[in-house]
Amino acid sequence: MFAATATLAIRHARATGTLAALASFLVIALSGRPPDGVLEALVVVLPALEVTLFAFAVAFALDEVPSAASLALRAFALWAAVCFLTIWLLVAATQASIEAYVRLGGPPMLGSTL
Repeated sequence: MFAATATLAIRHARATGTLAALASFLVIALSGRPPDGVLEALVVVLPALEVTLFAFAVAFALDEVPSAASLALRAFALWAAVCFLTIWLLVAATQASIEAYVRLGGPPMLGSTL
């Protein structure tokens, strides 16, 4: 069972990297500064899922070409790093746009009062 799982992870290293990036980002983001409510959690989780879903689909399509184990490790690390960075940037942009919306006079969202 474990051998089959390891073989799948090596064969689909890019797709595994995107899922690892999602998991590591959610652990870091939600444990570092826990959200006060469901809406604040969704501001972090939904953009992360958007990026991961798109990156996973592209990565899974590119993983059709078999590669050696050393190339698989490099592909895993590259896709995980790029996906993590993209998730982080999109979540930061989403939070900044909500803050700008409130500062420009929109009704308070997510319990933020400025």
